[in-house]
Amino acid sequence: MRWAERYISGMPPVSAQVPNLARALRVAVLALLGAAAVACGPNPEESYVRGHGLKAAELPLRDRVAIYQEAVGGAFTVGDPDLYLLLNPRLLPRTAGYVGGEPMTPALRNDLLKTRIVQGTCEPVETTGPYKAARCNARLAGYVVRFSDILRLRGDTMQVYLFVQRYSLPGAPDASRLRFERVYKVVKHPTGWDAVAEGRIEAPQ
Repeated sequence: MRWAERYISGMPPVSAQVPNLARALRVAVLALLGAAAVACGPNPEESYVRGHGLKAAELPLRDRVAIYQEAVGGAFTVGDPDLYLLLNPRLLPRTAGYVGGEPMTPALRNDLLKTRIVQGTCEPVETTGPYKAARCNARLAGYVVRFSDILRLRGDTMQVYLFVQRYSLPGAPDASRLRFERVYKVVKHPTGWDAVAEGRIEAPQ
């Protein structure tokens, strides 16, 4: 009896296995091609406009709070009794625009509130008018601040983006829309952090 016609432990003859073997090889090749296509697919980081090419910094909570305080201090006169700021608890997206973004951790949000540099939180509700400010439920009218994740430039030099928008109170007259975005270079020194440079970014109105 020829080998191609033998049955071993209930297996079909080799002649019967060949089509199955060829089919299995085709499936394996297709799987490898699919994996290669995924590996060579678009890199999401290529679409980043905030900190393109930079990585998020792993920092202790107290350092993150201090860096965000420096960003606010670069944009506002902190301590002004007429200044009322709310915190948007959602981080800015790395991509263009303001839609989406990861939520802050509760610990970071709570520590920022403890500093009293912000007096509450709000994810602003946009109004229908093209030149009207968004709305927030708050005690006073003011501005909402929204931060990016903290990005490492090199060593102890960080980069952070800050987006600011004016808001109106429900039931109050509409305030005119005012929005702006800044980027700050913040450097560590022996007793804390200092914002040493500011860049202005055109924000859509």
